[in-house]
Amino acid sequence: MLVKLQGKWLRRGIGVTILLTAVTVVGPAVFNLQSASAIVNTPVFSVHSPISGTVVEFNAAAGQAVSIDQPLGRVLNLRARESLENELQTLQERLDGLKRQQADWLQLQQEFARRAKRHSEHGLARLEEQLAEVASLAQAQRAQVRQDSDTLARQERLAQEGFISPLQIDVARNALQASQARLDAILAREKILRVERQALGDQIYLGDGRNDVPYTRQKQEDLRIQLTELQTRLRETQSRVDQIRVQLAQGASSQQAWQEAPIQSPVAGLLWRKFSANGSEVIAGAELAQVIHCGDAFVDAAVPESQLSHMTPGTPVKYRLLGTDAWREGKVRATSGSGSNGADPTLAAQLPRERKEGRVLVDIAQDGWSDPEAHLCYAGRMVDLKMPRRWSPRALLSRMTALAGT
Repeated sequence: MLVKLQGKWLRRGIGVTILLTAVTVVGPAVFNLQSASAIVNTPVFSVHSPISGTVVEFNAAAGQAVSIDQPLGRVLNLRARESLENELQTLQERLDGLKRQQADWLQLQQEFARRAKRHSEHGLARLEEQLAEVASLAQAQRAQVRQDSDTLARQERLAQEGFISPLQIDVARNALQASQARLDAILAREKILRVERQALGDQIYLGDGRNDVPYTRQKQEDLRIQLTELQTRLRETQSRVDQIRVQLAQGASSQQAWQEAPIQSPVAGLLWRKFSANGSEVIAGAELAQVIHCGDAFVDAAVPESQLSHMTPGTPVKYRLLGTDAWREGKVRATSGSGSNGADPTLAAQLPRERKEGRVLVDIAQDGWSDPEAHLCYAGRMVDLKMPRRWSPRALLSRMTALAGT
């Protein structure tokens, strides 16, 4: 009986122990949310090349402390003057070639103008000859009409006196009508020629199958457009030549400004990355390095997007570096949803996130961490992050209903 009683209490003790262990382990997970993906992050500041050239004396190493406007190295462009002189020579040759081309085209334009003038003069002369010929034909035809008219009148008098038959009168009348028709045709031809002469005087050529202007005049118009474009290129080239001459005419001090420039840090902090080494050829504006500042560090955490509505700015959270025991206090700075999962090149490290995870930025204080400068502000280090979990009965019921429906 005693053995049974002891076994009963032993089983109860084991059950209570298991229950307490479960509460101890599961309880924090029920009432607190712990992010499995959180890192220390900080903004980066880019160091750009002021000019194009070769990087020299860029000996600063990653992790080195730098101050604002501190020279980190130099960019030399020893061939700047030589390059400008070569460019000036090339542009001068191009300018001379454009001027020769302009002179040739102007001469060709004058030749086209002479050809068009001769064409117009010959066309007018031809029309004048045709008009003179038509005028002569019209004069002769008028005489023929008068003669046929007199013949008809004479035949009518003779017919009244009975000397000729009526048939001869009809013949004379038909001859008069034919002569008058030929005269009308000649006069119509004369009007057409006068219209063509007027159009030719206006540089317009009438007739089926003809252009409104001759081929030479068309080529002259095309050449005029090309000359306008050529003059534009001439002005642009001449402007660049004048600009280079002004640069080359400047003093040695101003030449030194575009032949050599220092590489300077935009902020005080730590050199995070270098993208160029001594001897590298770079262009103006190229990114040479990145600088970070420990005072700007924050915790970058991925959490389920369903919890973002409860994490307003100022919400207290707890964090610790992975592998350490001390939990520290922080406050939520801002949140963003899963729609902004793209990489952010302005940050030192990239936070890995799942497709439906949001993002929480937490303000932290590094004064409790040992020598953050020696650890590059702990940028990229994994962090344990705990924050209060908020349960929504309505959302929980909705999810359970959805699961039951499936």
